[in-house]
Amino acid sequence: MKQLQSKQAPVSSNLALTLTLVFLVSLGGFSVLLGRVVLNEMDSITSITTDAASKLVTRNLAQGQVDFLRLKETVRAAEDGGDLDELRAKFDLYYSRIKTFQNSPKLEELRTNSEIVDLLVRVRSRLDRLVPLIEGADEGLRKGLPELSRIILENEFDAQTLVEQGVLIETRTRTNTKQRLSQTLQLLGGVLIVLVVALGLAGLITARQFRRGQILSAANKAAAARMRTMVTSSLDAILMLDKRGRILSFNGAAEDVFGYSRTEALGQSMVDLIVPDHLRRFCIENVANFLATGEGQLVDRGLLQMEGRKKSGKIFPVELSMSSSQAGSDLVFVCFMRDITDRAESEEALRRARDDALAGERAKANLLTVMSHEIRTPLNGILGSIELLETTGMLAEEKRYLQAMRISAELLLHHVNEVLELSRLEAGGEAEQIRSFDLQDLVAGLVDGQQAAASARGNKLYLQCRLDDQPIVMGRAEGLQQALLNLVGNALKFTQNGDVVVEVERLGDETGRVEFRVCDTGQGISQTNLGRVFEEFVTLDSSYSRKREGTGLGLAITRRLIEKMGGEISVESELGEGSLFRFAVPLPAAFKRVPTHATDRPISVAPKRLLVVEDNDINRMLLEKMLQRQGHQVESAVGGAEGVEAVTNNKYDLVFMDISMPGMDGIQALKKIRKFELAEDSTIIALTAHAAADDCDRILQAGFAEVLTKPVTQAKLAEAIERHTSETNPKLSEMETSDIQQFVAALGEERAQGYLTTFCQDVAQLQKALDDSGTVDEEQQSEAHRLAGSAAVLGLVALRSCMLEIEAATPQTELPLGALELAWSEAGVLLAPHLAGKSA
Repeated sequence: MKQLQSKQAPVSSNLALTLTLVFLVSLGGFSVLLGRVVLNEMDSITSITTDAASKLVTRNLAQGQVDFLRLKETVRAAEDGGDLDELRAKFDLYYSRIKTFQNSPKLEELRTNSEIVDLLVRVRSRLDRLVPLIEGADEGLRKGLPELSRIILENEFDAQTLVEQGVLIETRTRTNTKQRLSQTLQLLGGVLIVLVVALGLAGLITARQFRRGQILSAANKAAAARMRTMVTSSLDAILMLDKRGRILSFNGAAEDVFGYSRTEALGQSMVDLIVPDHLRRFCIENVANFLATGEGQLVDRGLLQMEGRKKSGKIFPVELSMSSSQAGSDLVFVCFMRDITDRAESEEALRRARDDALAGERAKANLLTVMSHEIRTPLNGILGSIELLETTGMLAEEKRYLQAMRISAELLLHHVNEVLELSRLEAGGEAEQIRSFDLQDLVAGLVDGQQAAASARGNKLYLQCRLDDQPIVMGRAEGLQQALLNLVGNALKFTQNGDVVVEVERLGDETGRVEFRVCDTGQGISQTNLGRVFEEFVTLDSSYSRKREGTGLGLAITRRLIEKMGGEISVESELGEGSLFRFAVPLPAAFKRVPTHATDRPISVAPKRLLVVEDNDINRMLLEKMLQRQGHQVESAVGGAEGVEAVTNNKYDLVFMDISMPGMDGIQALKKIRKFELAEDSTIIALTAHAAADDCDRILQAGFAEVLTKPVTQAKLAEAIERHTSETNPKLSEMETSDIQQFVAALGEERAQGYLTTFCQDVAQLQKALDDSGTVDEEQQSEAHRLAGSAAVLGLVALRSCMLEIEAATPQTELPLGALELAWSEAGVLLAPHLAGKSA
């Protein structure tokens, strides 16, 4: 506050002094003006006094009186027989005098008096009556002399009065002039007094300002001393430059930062001394532009990050702030510089860490995408083949083997789905929409569905549901079902010959929460592991025996699902006694009964004409077989281009189109079909192994009617056909697929041999092309992608691995030609029995 007052005091004093000076100047100017007025008035009085005979009104009036008297004498003389011409001359002279009084601009002051004006009018009117007589013949004039004498005598009084009034006017004029002069002199005196007082006040203010200036000067010296100390002790380099960029000041920090002593730096050009070569032109041009226009990218632009150069020549990052300061005609630049090498290194480390983290996330996302596609594609073949085999006549032992294959394939698909679901939740995928559903039916159906799994391990599974007659709720049914299924499945997996109880109870609070409890009498969880059960990829049984299989994602996914529904999950457990999982989520009661849907009814549709567009030979054949068994007429196309050609030439009720295909993929094919209106009456359904939510959204946005995720079953295909054709067909059974023998059995020996022969020829052709060139092009990579899928379905793991490496290769990558030769030799041994003597 004191600093503020000290700053305001000089401003107030300067303002007072300025106002006083302005006042003094105004008074002085006013005094000069009054002096000139006085001089003018005095000149006027002197003129009135010394030159009245020739210049004033009185002289003219007196002359007029003289002319009147002469006229009067001439009239008397004429009556005595005098000269009439002289009478006429005297009359004309006096008449002219009266006209002059009335019209002359020089006698304007005379006519300002109304009495004089009236006198002049009367006199003029009388003279006007005499004009005809004067201008007439002598005889008439002599006869009219008595009348002329009478009228002239009438004017005598008015002529005398006119002179008297003129004298009075002259007297008043002099009196008024003297009064004005007296008032002006009085005003001038007052002004002079005020001027003297103001001068005294100005003197006092000046003295006070002088004393304050001395105080401020001392304060400025002290401040300058403190500033020098601050500049000297500053951790930032501070430089002061003149307009030509020469260094005027160089503090201690600048010596430490740049390595020059103050003596070496003073007088030198900053650009030549500490600016790197590649920035010199930028600095010179910007300073020149600032001097010319007051604008630039360097001066008065705040903090900038640039580079500096040390005496040793080392280039390092600096933070620069350059300001201009104008003192009169002198312009200086003040530069603050800070060495930010440590900060730049830290930021670079953070950037690298961020990039590594983003690269890890991208790699994870890419891995999940590849896993989704590359695992689901062969799984489609495996499960599809199993589904077809289950419809053929088999021995009991073969059915057991087939069931084991189905369980293993479904378990693998379950693990893939868990990883993808966790990825979706971590990525913040869109939450399921809230809708009304029957909670009691949902839980009862879930428990009924798990009874077989419970019996298999000797467990009893119970349900206790207390919803206060409010079974219809608003919430996310699918997320809730998945979370409960994970908890019940875990409880059954870790319990043998025990009990598992599912309890559902409405809490009755304002949020409408419902609490779910899953209690088991299983092996329990130790206190050490209790806090880890909801972490990702945590399996409490990590021994080589692995009695309990799994990815360790079920509870992690459950926790995320419950949190998305606005709840929180907890666990209580004692080792060897069992576990209790508990969570509560808002499920407010709804007032409308949800219609039930029968999910187990037979699906039957009339035979349809269908098109399958799939680049993978095995998957394409399986889809054809599954659809043909449903009674449909099926045609196929290899790749997107063939699919477009097929719908151009033929009409189909439904088109199943793969998404990931070389050349023209499914999305490109659909865009071309819709653009040229090639299949306006056909519904097109996407088939894809990409199961991520964003992939499905992208596919749907492209215009597909639906997305079926591989592996697909006959039931899924039948349901899709029913949804989009609204007709019925024979009841279907579910089946799925696997190795070479089952492939041959599913397609028939002759047809399978043809496809396997083509497969072998394609692999051999690709191998020879790679051996000849030593590099891989885009077309060969697409072929490797197609063959990898076929190899996976046929169980040729090593061959598939080589194909995937070829697909991902770059021009600089060394191709796995040796590994490919070995894998192809092993594959030839496996394929040979099924090629009817044809060489692989």
